[in-house]
Amino acid sequence: MIKAVIFDFGNVISKTNTLAYCDDMEKLTGIPSAVFKSVYDTDRSGYDRGTMSGEEMYAALLAHTGYKEAAENDRILQQLVQIDLKSWFNLDEAVTEWGLSLQREGYKLGILSNMPFQFLDLYEKKIPLFVAADYACFSCRLNIIKPEEGIYRDCISGLGIAPQEAVFFDDLQKNIDAAKRFGINGCRWTGIEQGKKDWHLLCQTSR
Repeated sequence: MIKAVIFDFGNVISKTNTLAYCDDMEKLTGIPSAVFKSVYDTDRSGYDRGTMSGEEMYAALLAHTGYKEAAENDRILQQLVQIDLKSWFNLDEAVTEWGLSLQREGYKLGILSNMPFQFLDLYEKKIPLFVAADYACFSCRLNIIKPEEGIYRDCISGLGIAPQEAVFFDDLQKNIDAAKRFGINGCRWTGIEQGKKDWHLLCQTSR
Protein backbone atom coordinates (compact mmCIF):
# COMPACT_ATOMS: atom_id res chain seq x y z
CA MET A 1 0.00 0.00 0.00
CA ILE A 2 1.24 3.48 -0.87
CA LYS A 3 1.76 5.59 2.24
CA ALA A 4 3.91 8.50 1.03
CA VAL A 5 4.62 10.81 -1.85
CA ILE A 6 8.16 12.17 -2.30
CA PHE A 7 8.97 15.14 -4.51
CA ASP A 8 12.21 16.36 -6.02
CA PHE A 9 12.49 20.16 -6.04
CA GLY A 10 14.10 21.39 -9.26
CA ASN A 11 11.75 21.22 -12.26
CA VAL A 12 9.10 19.49 -10.14
CA ILE A 13 8.09 21.71 -7.21
CA SER A 14 9.80 24.55 -9.02
CA LYS A 15 8.82 25.40 -12.57
CA THR A 16 11.08 24.22 -15.36
CA ASN A 17 14.35 26.11 -15.30
CA THR A 18 15.36 26.87 -18.89
CA LEU A 19 18.76 28.24 -17.77
CA ALA A 20 17.78 31.60 -19.23
CA TYR A 21 19.42 33.10 -16.14
CA CYS A 22 22.76 32.39 -17.82
CA ASP A 23 21.93 35.24 -20.20
CA ASP A 24 21.83 37.56 -17.19
CA MET A 25 25.24 36.25 -16.18
CA GLU A 26 26.52 37.08 -19.67
CA LYS A 27 25.17 40.63 -19.37
CA LEU A 28 26.88 40.99 -15.99
CA THR A 29 30.27 39.68 -17.02
CA GLY A 30 30.52 39.78 -20.82
CA ILE A 31 31.31 36.06 -20.71
CA PRO A 32 29.21 33.88 -23.05
CA SER A 33 26.17 32.30 -21.42
CA ALA A 34 27.30 28.91 -22.73
CA VAL A 35 30.20 29.02 -20.28
CA PHE A 36 27.81 29.30 -17.34
CA LYS A 37 25.50 26.61 -18.70
CA SER A 38 28.48 24.28 -18.85
CA VAL A 39 28.63 24.17 -15.04
CA TYR A 40 26.02 21.42 -15.29
CA ASP A 41 28.41 19.42 -17.46
CA THR A 42 31.48 19.93 -15.27
CA ASP A 43 31.04 19.80 -11.52
CA ARG A 44 28.00 21.10 -9.72
CA SER A 45 28.02 18.01 -7.51
CA GLY A 46 30.30 19.55 -4.88
CA TYR A 47 27.89 22.45 -4.53
CA ASP A 48 24.92 20.12 -4.06
CA ARG A 49 26.95 17.84 -1.80
CA GLY A 50 27.68 20.76 0.52
CA THR A 51 31.44 20.61 0.11
CA MET A 52 31.84 23.92 -1.74
CA SER A 53 30.07 27.25 -1.95
CA GLY A 54 28.50 28.66 -5.07
CA GLU A 55 31.28 31.23 -5.24
CA GLU A 56 33.88 28.45 -5.21
CA MET A 57 31.98 26.56 -7.90
CA TYR A 58 31.82 29.54 -10.25
CA ALA A 59 35.41 30.53 -9.52
CA ALA A 60 36.55 27.04 -10.51
CA LEU A 61 34.40 27.11 -13.65
CA LEU A 62 35.71 30.50 -14.77
CA ALA A 63 39.32 29.63 -14.01
CA HIS A 64 38.99 26.37 -15.93
CA THR A 65 37.51 28.14 -18.97
CA GLY A 66 40.17 30.84 -19.02
CA TYR A 67 38.38 33.76 -17.36
CA LYS A 68 40.91 34.28 -14.58
CA GLU A 69 40.05 37.91 -13.83
CA ALA A 70 36.38 37.14 -13.26
CA ALA A 71 37.32 34.03 -11.27
CA GLU A 72 39.18 36.22 -8.79
CA ASN A 73 36.52 38.93 -8.49
CA ASP A 74 34.59 38.27 -5.26
CA ARG A 75 31.83 40.77 -6.10
CA ILE A 76 31.18 39.17 -9.47
CA LEU A 77 31.17 35.68 -7.96
CA GLN A 78 28.64 36.71 -5.31
CA GLN A 79 26.37 38.24 -7.96
CA LEU A 80 26.57 35.09 -10.07
CA VAL A 81 25.49 32.97 -7.12
CA GLN A 82 22.54 35.24 -6.37
CA ILE A 83 21.37 35.08 -9.99
CA ASP A 84 21.68 31.28 -9.94
CA LEU A 85 19.80 30.80 -6.67
CA LYS A 86 17.00 33.21 -7.52
CA SER A 87 16.33 31.41 -10.81
CA TRP A 88 15.28 28.26 -8.93
CA PHE A 89 12.81 30.04 -6.64
CA ASN A 90 9.94 29.85 -9.10
CA LEU A 91 7.34 27.62 -7.48
CA ASP A 92 4.63 25.73 -9.31
CA GLU A 93 1.51 26.53 -7.29
CA ALA A 94 -0.45 23.60 -8.74
CA VAL A 95 2.18 21.11 -7.61
CA THR A 96 2.34 22.76 -4.20
CA GLU A 97 -1.41 22.47 -3.71
CA TRP A 98 -1.50 18.89 -4.93
CA GLY A 99 1.26 17.86 -2.55
CA LEU A 100 -0.47 19.52 0.37
CA SER A 101 -3.78 17.93 -0.59
CA LEU A 102 -2.22 14.46 -0.55
CA GLN A 103 -0.89 15.15 2.93
CA ARG A 104 -4.35 16.24 4.06
CA GLU A 105 -5.66 12.93 2.73
CA GLY A 106 -3.31 11.13 5.11
CA TYR A 107 -0.27 10.41 2.96
CA LYS A 108 3.16 11.30 4.29
CA LEU A 109 4.93 14.08 2.41
CA GLY A 110 8.63 13.79 1.65
CA ILE A 111 11.16 15.95 -0.14
CA LEU A 112 14.26 14.43 -1.73
CA SER A 113 16.47 16.91 -3.54
CA ASN A 114 20.02 17.70 -4.49
CA MET A 115 20.28 21.11 -2.90
CA PRO A 116 23.05 23.56 -1.87
CA PHE A 117 23.16 25.17 1.57
CA GLN A 118 22.92 28.66 0.11
CA PHE A 119 19.54 28.00 -1.47
CA LEU A 120 18.15 26.63 1.78
CA ASP A 121 19.51 29.59 3.72
CA LEU A 122 17.55 31.96 1.49
CA TYR A 123 14.39 30.07 0.63
CA GLU A 124 13.74 26.99 2.75
CA LYS A 125 11.15 28.65 4.98
CA LYS A 126 9.42 30.26 1.98
CA ILE A 127 8.57 26.99 0.23
CA PRO A 128 5.29 25.54 1.56
CA LEU A 129 6.10 21.92 0.74
CA PHE A 130 9.44 22.16 2.54
CA VAL A 131 7.76 23.60 5.62
CA ALA A 132 4.93 21.04 5.60
CA ALA A 133 7.05 17.98 4.80
CA ASP A 134 7.00 15.06 7.20
CA TYR A 135 10.64 14.61 6.22
CA ALA A 136 12.83 16.69 3.92
CA CYS A 137 16.05 15.13 2.71
CA PHE A 138 18.59 17.54 1.22
CA SER A 139 21.92 16.45 -0.24
CA CYS A 140 23.99 19.23 1.33
CA ARG A 141 23.03 18.10 4.84
CA LEU A 142 24.10 14.52 4.18
CA ASN A 143 27.03 15.11 1.83
CA ILE A 144 25.31 12.57 -0.43
CA ILE A 145 23.70 13.30 -3.79
CA LYS A 146 21.24 11.53 -6.03
CA PRO A 147 21.58 9.01 -7.55
CA GLU A 148 23.69 7.59 -4.69
CA GLU A 149 21.79 4.97 -2.71
CA GLY A 150 22.40 6.52 0.70
CA ILE A 151 20.21 9.54 0.05
CA TYR A 152 17.23 7.32 -0.79
CA ARG A 153 17.86 5.24 2.30
CA ASP A 154 17.90 8.36 4.48
CA CYS A 155 14.64 9.68 3.03
CA ILE A 156 12.77 6.42 3.50
CA SER A 157 14.10 6.04 7.02
CA GLY A 158 13.10 9.61 7.86
CA LEU A 159 9.56 8.97 6.66
CA GLY A 160 9.37 5.73 8.65
CA ILE A 161 8.08 3.62 5.77
CA ALA A 162 9.25 0.78 3.54
CA PRO A 163 10.64 1.70 0.08
CA GLN A 164 7.71 0.08 -1.73
CA GLU A 165 5.28 2.27 0.20
CA ALA A 166 6.53 5.47 -1.45
CA VAL A 167 6.07 7.12 -4.83
CA PHE A 168 8.95 9.37 -5.86
CA PHE A 169 8.75 12.03 -8.58
CA ASP A 170 11.93 13.37 -10.20
CA ASP A 171 12.60 14.94 -13.59
CA LEU A 172 15.82 12.99 -14.23
CA GLN A 173 15.62 9.37 -15.33
CA LYS A 174 18.91 8.41 -13.64
CA ASN A 175 17.44 9.43 -10.28
CA ILE A 176 14.28 7.44 -10.95
CA ASP A 177 16.32 4.39 -11.95
CA ALA A 178 18.28 4.59 -8.69
CA ALA A 179 15.07 4.92 -6.67
CA LYS A 180 13.65 1.83 -8.35
CA ARG A 181 16.81 -0.16 -7.62
CA PHE A 182 16.28 0.69 -3.96
CA GLY A 183 12.67 -0.50 -4.15
CA ILE A 184 10.88 2.85 -4.36
CA ASN A 185 8.12 3.40 -6.92
CA GLY A 186 9.79 5.98 -9.13
CA CYS A 187 8.03 8.08 -11.77
CA ARG A 188 9.79 10.48 -14.10
CA TRP A 189 8.14 13.88 -13.82
CA THR A 190 6.96 15.44 -17.07
CA GLY A 191 4.20 17.59 -15.59
CA ILE A 192 1.44 17.53 -13.01
CA GLU A 193 -1.21 15.86 -15.17
CA GLN A 194 1.00 12.86 -15.91
CA GLY A 195 2.15 12.89 -12.30
CA LYS A 196 -1.42 12.56 -11.07
CA LYS A 197 -2.07 9.69 -13.49
CA ASP A 198 1.06 7.85 -12.34
CA TRP A 199 0.11 8.43 -8.70
CA HIS A 200 -3.43 7.11 -9.02
CA LEU A 201 -2.29 4.08 -11.02
CA LEU A 202 0.32 3.13 -8.42
CA CYS A 203 -2.11 3.66 -5.55
CA GLN A 204 -4.64 1.38 -7.24
CA THR A 205 -2.20 -1.40 -8.15
CA SER A 206 -0.55 -1.43 -4.72
CA ARG A 207 -3.75 -2.17 -2.79
